[in-house]
Amino acid sequence: MHLSTDLFADDSGTQLVDVDGRVIYWASFLCAEEAERLFNGLLSEAKWQQEAIQMYGNVVNQPRLTAWYGEYGANAADGYQRLVTAQAFTPELLALKNKIEKITGHYFNSVLANFYRSGQDSVAYHADDEAILGVNPAIASYSIGASRRFLLKHKQQQRETLKISLQHNSLLLMDGCLQHHWLHSISKTKRPVEARINLTFRFLYKK
Repeated sequence: MHLSTDLFADDSGTQLVDVDGRVIYWASFLCAEEAERLFNGLLSEAKWQQEAIQMYGNVVNQPRLTAWYGEYGANAADGYQRLVTAQAFTPELLALKNKIEKITGHYFNSVLANFYRSGQDSVAYHADDEAILGVNPAIASYSIGASRRFLLKHKQQQRETLKISLQHNSLLLMDGCLQHHWLHSISKTKRPVEARINLTFRFLYKK
């Protein structure tokens, strides 16, 4: 299995995983001013909420805040299976979406924004394999704000792992059959870290 740690990307990105799916990374995706404007706008204007989910038979609050943009969103309490009303794309988000679509070749109609307020906000290991995303979904993950460690592990060969610090203004694409074979997470950290916003662009299929 090939796991690359070379993060010097060109316009086509750096491929980090090329077996059982694909992971590609781009650094410095937008110009600095665009990234800063997008971060500040989302921080103050997004309708952030803390959704509840079922976990081991209990209802718990997600350890982060979320907001949906696009044609529609999905509800975490239903395992992201039920469509809900989303905020309309802002001009800045639409410009980012268009650039991501151009460079990745994938079309997206929704984005789930995740707000990690501190190092205690996180997301557990999971796969974005909900039926509403279709077969072999493409997930484009754009990060702004503080850097956080992204962890990826293979379901069958768990010694095969990828650890990468997702830097401010970077893009990570997961596509192919990756969601069938790999799990990913953002773990908690005791290190003092500032706020981070992660935008995960998806295509949601309307049932």
